[in-house]
Amino acid sequence: MQAPEVFSFLRARVRAIFFTALRALAPQDMAGKRVLVTLGPTREPWDSVRFWSNPSSGRMGMALAVCAWLRGAAVTAICGPGISLALPCDLACCHVCTAREMFAAAHDLWPHMDMGMFTAAVADFSPKSFGTKKAKKADMPQGFTVDFVPNPDILRTLASKRTHGQKVLGFAAETVDNTDTLLALAQSKLAAKCADVLAANAVNVAGSGFGTETNAAVVVDAHGRHEIWPTRSKADIAWDLCTWLLHS
Repeated sequence: MQAPEVFSFLRARVRAIFFTALRALAPQDMAGKRVLVTLGPTREPWDSVRFWSNPSSGRMGMALAVCAWLRGAAVTAICGPGISLALPCDLACCHVCTAREMFAAAHDLWPHMDMGMFTAAVADFSPKSFGTKKAKKADMPQGFTVDFVPNPDILRTLASKRTHGQKVLGFAAETVDNTDTLLALAQSKLAAKCADVLAANAVNVAGSGFGTETNAAVVVDAHGRHEIWPTRSKADIAWDLCTWLLHS
């Protein structure tokens, strides 16, 4: 075994020991629960080499997946493209690219789950494809127009099809100027998406957007509760969201 392989093996072993120790110390209040988590961005191709996407890192979804696993749940994560995050080895992962692929994977898994945490930054629209070739400037010297079509609403569709006992956590990434506006949007989307708990964050605010280690959120639930959470680590946010969903 070469040195790089040895270091990779050792890192994996240390990570596994670390996760196992944390799980042994954590409350097992989600033991027996089967949890589905969607995380990261989607990529919607418009020619053979280019795509429409966003800078989501998947950290918020990863934090939720790990927190649920630490608390005893059997977790399946549906990961968008470009995700390279360390997860416990027995946390199941399904890798997808487009919104429609994520929808198909989540749709198949959802009937077997007790909880769904829909954190992925799914593209609302996908561009109509130019085909299997690269679009070239020489072929379109005057520029071009891209037409977009709506993608399936994964959160709303699956939440509306839930069976008795299934619980749903949704996320809403918004660009707003103040907390009152964010709270109103969160309450509106909670009802529109048929969720039990909804967390909304302002991605135009430093420390609360895509790719950060921290987040801040307005959290609402179907019982009329709401809280405004200041900027904290995504792990801390995830832990509290798991608790909210358990008791929703």
